[in-house]
Amino acid sequence: MDTGRPSASASPGVAAYLELAVGGGAQNFFPLQDEIVIGREPQDSLGPDRFLCIPEHTISRRHARIRRRDDEYFIEDLHSFNGTFVLGQRLAPGAWHRLRDGEEVSLAGVPLVFHSLIAPSPAQMPSIIAASVDASDVTRFVPPAADASRDEMRRAVQKLHAMAQVSIALGAVKDRETLTAKIMNFIFDLFPLAERAFILLRKSKGEEPEPVAARHRDGRIEDLSQVRLSRTLLREVLEKKRAILSVDTLSDRHFGSQHSIIAQAIRSVMCVPLLLEDECLGLIQVDTSSDPYAFRAEDLELLNGVCAETAVALKNFQLYSDIEQLLDGFVRASVQAIEERDPVTAGHSFRVAGYAESLARALERDADPAYARFAFSRDQLREIRYAALLHDFGKVGVAEHVLRKEKKLYPQDLRLLEQRFAHVRACLEREAWRRLVDAQMRGGLDMAALEAARREAEDTLHSEFARLDAFLEAIRAANEPSVSHREGEHDLRAILEYGCGAAALPDLSLLEEAEYQALSLTKGCLTEQERRQIESHVADSYSFLILIPWTRDLASVPSIAHGHHEKLDGSGYPMGLQGNQISIQTRILTICDIYDALTAADRPYKKAIPAEQALDLLSAECRAGKLDASLFRIFVESKAWTAV
Repeated sequence: MDTGRPSASASPGVAAYLELAVGGGAQNFFPLQDEIVIGREPQDSLGPDRFLCIPEHTISRRHARIRRRDDEYFIEDLHSFNGTFVLGQRLAPGAWHRLRDGEEVSLAGVPLVFHSLIAPSPAQMPSIIAASVDASDVTRFVPPAADASRDEMRRAVQKLHAMAQVSIALGAVKDRETLTAKIMNFIFDLFPLAERAFILLRKSKGEEPEPVAARHRDGRIEDLSQVRLSRTLLREVLEKKRAILSVDTLSDRHFGSQHSIIAQAIRSVMCVPLLLEDECLGLIQVDTSSDPYAFRAEDLELLNGVCAETAVALKNFQLYSDIEQLLDGFVRASVQAIEERDPVTAGHSFRVAGYAESLARALERDADPAYARFAFSRDQLREIRYAALLHDFGKVGVAEHVLRKEKKLYPQDLRLLEQRFAHVRACLEREAWRRLVDAQMRGGLDMAALEAARREAEDTLHSEFARLDAFLEAIRAANEPSVSHREGEHDLRAILEYGCGAAALPDLSLLEEAEYQALSLTKGCLTEQERRQIESHVADSYSFLILIPWTRDLASVPSIAHGHHEKLDGSGYPMGLQGNQISIQTRILTICDIYDALTAADRPYKKAIPAEQALDLLSAECRAGKLDASLFRIFVESKAWTAV
């Protein structure tokens, strides 16, 4: 893929190009020929100039096609799985859509912007004027046709075209760093004689603005802590909220004596406030040291238009940030509500979110190309974090006694079982003394025989009581949940089959069948019915999450959370997905969820195990084909669990 911005002069055959945002805010530009195909894997039949490869798992092998007809370009969706969107509207497969300059095209969440290098016709010009700033302000940049030279008209059209690009591009930006970078590019495109540009912004209302960007035309970036600007000029712009143009600055009686002006030999400067509804958000300054007449009044008007667009974009960022904070607060409050139902697991969701985000960031640093290509964007990382925070939300509908079950038997069930043992002891003792009394009544035992019979009865009782005590200890031991199947094996068959032989207890069983089944669990403490209740939280979480109108950037939160108990071999739940049916984000969440469940602080139903032992158990799951072994390797190498 080309990494340089195409131009008509550099590539005579190129009339348009696609702008593709890549990691770190950088951009790639792909020149458009008469026809190109966009997809996930290169096509042998198509050369590199006719195929745009986007190696994302959400992109179909042949996703979309762009074709030129005369001076216009059209896009067609090739029956892709995740769809092709233009300005948020999904295209019907096989239907051609005419692309307009600046339109955003989204392929399964991957944003592209279409740019046309064909000069607009007079019929198109009014729409460009209206798209940029108010027509009455912009048309003054266009010289009268009778007096204008061809070069003047060309420059005017270029400026109008650039202003349209400013409006479209700034409307699509979602973070301040990208905004300032785009503004710098536009400034140097719009003002060929500009040598430096500065952007100053206020952190909050009433504070002095601080430099957030300072760049030279050659690309050099100034140290923001060393930026020196004219305080008189800044005060004039900020306090009076008006744009200033100073030509031949050193001769200007207002600014010529300023030390910063003299020290930097500034000859011409424009400084315009960023105004929105009478609020000054900051300012933009453009200057040059080589030409005292580098800027004219129409340039100041043009910069004023750029600043108006920038102020709107900054306000949008603030509103977007407020909405993001509101959503983040809602998510955290929801997690808090879940965890308050089960205080012993408090912090689990927050830790899992931290581990998952750390593992997702580690992927792009890995040497394995299969995973290094997953460079998650800021929005994708936020999507993973929200899915991790909310993955257990469905537990809000699980019965509290099941959710908090500490051992294989509930406390009241164990107390009832202990009372049953006490009752059996009392019945055995009463039966023994009754038999002794009956023997005395029937045979008239002398004192020696009576004493012998008494000792025999006591010995029998002592032996039987010891057996009952051993049974009860075995039950208490079996009642403790275990992490592995081997640790949970207990032989309780003798207790189930015990018969005391007392006439008063012909049908009494020390252990009921349901109790025996619960105590015979070889792993954990939940019966099959209780496990189904717990497992239902996954479907309940999904049912809740799909009710939330997620933005396109967060649209996968429900599906990522829904699959966090799926296994690669199909043995997971609730859908029994296998292999590539489970997304990379969900696989990340699964590993982090299991690790925290094993290593979390002591819980009543299990002891925390060391990290080494937990990693051994996860490794065994990988060898069994249940978890992604490559992801687990990255999890271990990056020590993602240290992120929290």
